[in-house]
Amino acid sequence: MPEPFEFSFNMEGVDRNALLTEAAERLNVLSRDMAGDASIEGDSPLAVLVKELRGDQAEFAELPVVEKITDETFTSANLQIGEHYKQLTRDHSLYCVNFPVYLHAQRGWGFNKVEVLVSFNPEDTKPTTRPKAIRILPEKKFETQMQGGMHLEVGIDENLDFSAKSGNLAAQAGGAQVSASAGAGAKLSTGLNLKMGPFVYDVKRAKIEHSAVGLEKVFWRLDGAEFFQESDFPLVIVLQVPKETKEVKIAAVMHASRQFSFLTADFQDAVKELGRRFRNFFEAGAPIQHTKEWDITSRL
Repeated sequence: MPEPFEFSFNMEGVDRNALLTEAAERLNVLSRDMAGDASIEGDSPLAVLVKELRGDQAEFAELPVVEKITDETFTSANLQIGEHYKQLTRDHSLYCVNFPVYLHAQRGWGFNKVEVLVSFNPEDTKPTTRPKAIRILPEKKFETQMQGGMHLEVGIDENLDFSAKSGNLAAQAGGAQVSASAGAGAKLSTGLNLKMGPFVYDVKRAKIEHSAVGLEKVFWRLDGAEFFQESDFPLVIVLQVPKETKEVKIAAVMHASRQFSFLTADFQDAVKELGRRFRNFFEAGAPIQHTKEWDITSRL
């Protein structure tokens, strides 16, 4: 079993397309053996299915969206500047960093699990100069709403916290739409008119796990939903950067995978015949990996 905040499958040394191609070839051989006819040409239905998985895509955008959080962020929304913000900005600059992703799953099978790791200035050995994520989104406190299939809009409020409004049981309060159905811990606020957001979530049944805030890296695991390319699940961080830090670099890794438990028993039985390497890969959901590095220094 993986550690709580490690990837569910180790993709090191795995050439996904080559593995899928080899698996399809083995499935063809297995199909001919079961039919007792080695002269059968063309791909078996299971081999076709496996080859289609080579068209999966899971990618980060070319650049994250970086917005500096300043006094004007609050005053332009008629919000007071909070004490927490004043304390943090004495020695740090604050940024809202959004990591858009692109997902395309073959055959309309949405990915069921998305895992993401982002690390800030990973090569910096001096802890006092490394940026830290002091707020992250999606956040565990919104899990109840996501499991209920609500339309969520989340923004940063005057306390530098994420606050949400949902599409269910909505009411008007102070000019901002809020919801009486929000779960415990998911604060509602009129601060949703800030420039930082709203960030929209339309995924359903998502289970959210993430590492603690205040660290130099963030790990998310979003599990149980169906993530298609039209689904919205922004990955957002409020980044605290020491004023003495001269550059900010980000390294990111994403794994996207799907459940095969709903497929035919024939497929599941065939995978067991392919050997441990293939069986482990398919049991992990045929994960696809994407890595990206950014230098956002010029955008700070």
